[in-house]
Amino acid sequence: MTFKRILLSCLFATVLLVVTQTAQAQDRNFGIGAAIGGPDGVSYKVWVNENAAVAGLLTFSLSDFNSSFYTHLDYLGHRHFDDLDWEAGRLHFFYGGGVGYQWYDIFSLRVPAGFGFNFEDVPVDLFFEVAPTFNVSPDFSFQFNGNLGFRFYLN
Repeated sequence: MTFKRILLSCLFATVLLVVTQTAQAQDRNFGIGAAIGGPDGVSYKVWVNENAAVAGLLTFSLSDFNSSFYTHLDYLGHRHFDDLDWEAGRLHFFYGGGVGYQWYDIFSLRVPAGFGFNFEDVPVDLFFEVAPTFNVSPDFSFQFNGNLGFRFYLN
């Protein structure tokens, strides 16, 4: 089995796991928003439980001479700073691992980490993340990605 098939199978299994899970003790399940940085795009997050979520980004551009597509999916653990008694919301640190795909068969492994802030009175979060990224196919290379963004929670 090729590396491409293994990576796509893992990605599909992760999405299937998240879709079948229900968020317990979490008043926010699915959020969608935008991220700017490297790369810019539509950001989404699905909480699996109080301390874990799956987050991703999707971006594409269609033109006659320079079309592109990029997506990544990360499994994130969260550490909440409950000792900070802020009325506006709740700060958390997140970390995890994930996979990425860029058009023309560039596959990558990611190790994201960052900070997020969930507002108490409005269904919005803000986040900042950095992700060392290892492009593993077709050639090995290393880069850093970073994003600043927001998500609006639909439930």
